[in-house]
Amino acid sequence: MRPTTSTVLKRFAGVAFAAIALAAAAAAQAQVTWSIGVESPTYYEPAPVYRTQPPPVYYQPAPPTYYEPAPPVYYGPPPEYRRPPPPPGYYRQAPGYEEQGEWRGGRGYEQPRYEQPRLSDMQQRALSNCGMLAWRDQPRCRATVMSTVR
Repeated sequence: MRPTTSTVLKRFAGVAFAAIALAAAAAAQAQVTWSIGVESPTYYEPAPVYRTQPPPVYYQPAPPTYYEPAPPVYYGPPPEYRRPPPPPGYYRQAPGYEEQGEWRGGRGYEQPRYEQPRLSDMQQRALSNCGMLAWRDQPRCRATVMSTVR
């Protein structure tokens, strides 16, 4: 028995149809997933952060400091203050007039007796004790005693 042309064509068409269907199925690649609906927490890794450090700061060191001692100080003698002498032939003191009082031997110039204030015994004793103090404190002591005189 020999197959007829129509039978061969039918078989060839069936094989061609199957080949085309397989090729179409292979080209489609449809992914089918199924799920029951239970969700789980999802962790996403954070994106990497790229950070560049600024360059290190460089400070120039301070220049070296040299200290030298102060120059020595020399003090001369203190200045002397004197009254200038009177011009020759121009100034003469009037006879009987003394500017600072009378000369009393080793005690220096003193006021005449009639100009001295009257002191009590305690004031006189305090005034005489002023001589036992240091020379720089004597004028203040005398002034204090004389301030008590009426």
